[in-house]
Amino acid sequence: MLGAMLVAGLWVPLYGEQAGKGWLYGKAVFLPEKLGWGGSLIGVLAILLAFYIFVTWIELKKK
Repeated sequence: MLGAMLVAGLWVPLYGEQAGKGWLYGKAVFLPEKLGWGGSLIGVLAILLAFYIFVTWIELKKK
């Protein structure tokens, strides 16, 4: 908790911008603009499914 408070307090002096702005984050991307609404939905659901399968696999290996 203390570390998070220190990093939050030092963010602007270190990077010169507020969190979420400036060179560190790059340009924002709106997925439906790039992939369409259907492609974006399928892409996000595929990532969530892959993450779910990965976590389930890790949990099964523990037992």
